[in-house]
Amino acid sequence: MRSIRRQHLRLDLIDFALSEPACGLTFNEHLRAGPVTLTHCTSRPMEGRYLAASQLVVAVHEGKAFEMNWRGVESDRIQSITVSHGQTHVGDARLPVWVRYSASPSFFVLALDEVFVTEISQTAFNQADNFAIRTSIGVQDPVIGRLGALGRRELSEGGPGGRLYLEGLAAMLTVHLLRNYGSPERSPIPHRGGLAPRQVRRVLDYIDAHLTDELGLVELAAIAGLSPHHFVEAFKISIGKPPHRFVTEKRVQRALELLRGDDRSIAEIAHVVGFSSQSHLTMNFRRVTGLTPGRFRRSLG
Repeated sequence: MRSIRRQHLRLDLIDFALSEPACGLTFNEHLRAGPVTLTHCTSRPMEGRYLAASQLVVAVHEGKAFEMNWRGVESDRIQSITVSHGQTHVGDARLPVWVRYSASPSFFVLALDEVFVTEISQTAFNQADNFAIRTSIGVQDPVIGRLGALGRRELSEGGPGGRLYLEGLAAMLTVHLLRNYGSPERSPIPHRGGLAPRQVRRVLDYIDAHLTDELGLVELAAIAGLSPHHFVEAFKISIGKPPHRFVTEKRVQRALELLRGDDRSIAEIAHVVGFSSQSHLTMNFRRVTGLTPGRFRRSLG
């Protein structure tokens, strides 16, 4: 793609990985997990300015319909559009866009670090860093809608699924964006079947050894020698469940063992087994066992 020289434009750069307000945006909720950022933000009216982001951005409009004028950085033609609830904006981190509107809209944003998108492009599509995502404003995309709803729930609940879950969603979203909004559009390299026995052993051994760490999808996929997107599918075929669920259940099992024979507090045990907080342990413990950690401990009598 043709390089855009940002320094020649007067633009505002938004870094969604930071939780501080920026460029007329207020971040109402914010969750960062590895290369994935989820946020709910409200914008003040824009009087006409170029905006750019530090990440690849998918923004789903959550409020009332509003009128918006916009143009891409390589176009002199201003386009006008009515943006309705549920419609999506897709923006490549390297392509600024000029916008103007008098409303104060709110958006759910899923922002992906460029290095993560590059990894998917390289391993799933056999492409280097020459991918480009077309700027698309006010599109109705059911796939983005479904993935966005899962991300929105994760944000509202404080991220109980953890980094592996969010990176799995992000990998599916990235493949969809590269296939349908990429320039040129492309198809991923076919991959069928599960993991080979040696791959299974290496991945499971790594998970056991690093269960208390913040495990990432890219690192697990690299151990298996697959793209993150293909790894999720292959792991599910071989193990019977996606990576994030397998790791969560392993952590719950470790917590069960500690609750039986350890005097540490539930909050301490949560961190020892790899959960970010006691509430995240409680939520996942209840889902797996039907009990809260406290009730389970009391039942031991």
